[in-house]
Amino acid sequence: MNLFRNKLVIRSLAGIAACAVIGGCATVQKVPGMGKVVGDNGIFRDHKSDYLKAETIPRTKVPQGMDSFVIDDLLVIPDVPVAGKQQAFLDPPLPRSIDSKSDREVVIQRMDKNSWIVVDVSPSQLWPRIRDYWRKNNVQVASENPTAGVMETGWFVLAGNVTTQEKFRVIVEPGFQDNSSEIRLVQIEAPQSAPVLTVKPFGNQSMNPDTEFTVLTSMSEFLASVADLYQASSVSFLAGNISTAGKSSIATTPGGSEVLQLRADYDRCWAALGRALKKSGVDVQSQDAAQGYFDVVFVPGKLEAEAKKEKPGFFHKVWTLGGLLGDDKLKPYNLRLRVLKTKDAVEAVVSPLAPVKDAKSQDAGNSLLELLRSTLA
Repeated sequence: MNLFRNKLVIRSLAGIAACAVIGGCATVQKVPGMGKVVGDNGIFRDHKSDYLKAETIPRTKVPQGMDSFVIDDLLVIPDVPVAGKQQAFLDPPLPRSIDSKSDREVVIQRMDKNSWIVVDVSPSQLWPRIRDYWRKNNVQVASENPTAGVMETGWFVLAGNVTTQEKFRVIVEPGFQDNSSEIRLVQIEAPQSAPVLTVKPFGNQSMNPDTEFTVLTSMSEFLASVADLYQASSVSFLAGNISTAGKSSIATTPGGSEVLQLRADYDRCWAALGRALKKSGVDVQSQDAAQGYFDVVFVPGKLEAEAKKEKPGFFHKVWTLGGLLGDDKLKPYNLRLRVLKTKDAVEAVVSPLAPVKDAKSQDAGNSLLELLRSTLA
């Protein structure tokens, strides 16, 4: 009990100290001579209002006949709607920073003999880059239907192949996440000496899965190398007709519990959920694909707590005295994630692994589904 009182006293003193520091910052300018340090012309002056003095410069004009797709607006201050008269900002709206490395993710995935690429951009942004890939490799694009998300190449010979010639169909679909895409390839081949008119049309599967995977890998490497161009102005307006809504969504039942709905085949959904659990750091105790369930130990708020520990803020340090007092303990929940095949989709639902009276177990299950929804790929 004494230890508990001591912690309360220490935290109270820490809070008072923090308020004193903040209050001191507000009144320090009133001290004679301190204006040279923190005033408008001081060494440590406040720069928050500098954006009001910013000037707008004319847009860059690209000469006629030159390619402008790599030119894009950088450090654009976002528009902030203001009702009525213009208001001042306590903190001005900040532009998106320019990173040395793109945050666009390109991942190639493989399950059994099926392979596909997941790209963290919309189909309309991705379509021109796929066309660039074929152009870079001197492969003719025989036909394309951006609205349907289908592109077909002409016949060509892969480097080092002395026996067959290839032709590919590219299929672009929305990914599980909003504004993401999936690329699939279907390959057909024929002897280099055979008339191509006698070759069978495209089926649902490639004639040579290894050749398909080789080209898919090459395409993923190219897309990763040009990821910084995805924000550029070159998009396919026809491919923009492909839905940007992801294949996953959250629905709420009348009882208040949530259901994660996935619009893909069962095997694809099962594999995606398994990867999402692993990526999110959820402890999987057991799983059974035939019965369709994952038994997990889920700790709501664990990722957020770990992020705070990596970069604790000023008030977190003051409140916990540099971490000596610690934070409230996070509670683990034993949950079962069931994967159910329905008529139109695959649904994932969460329930307590054993009957419990804890009213927060349903909230924990909903939090797990929300986490999976944002992590699926």
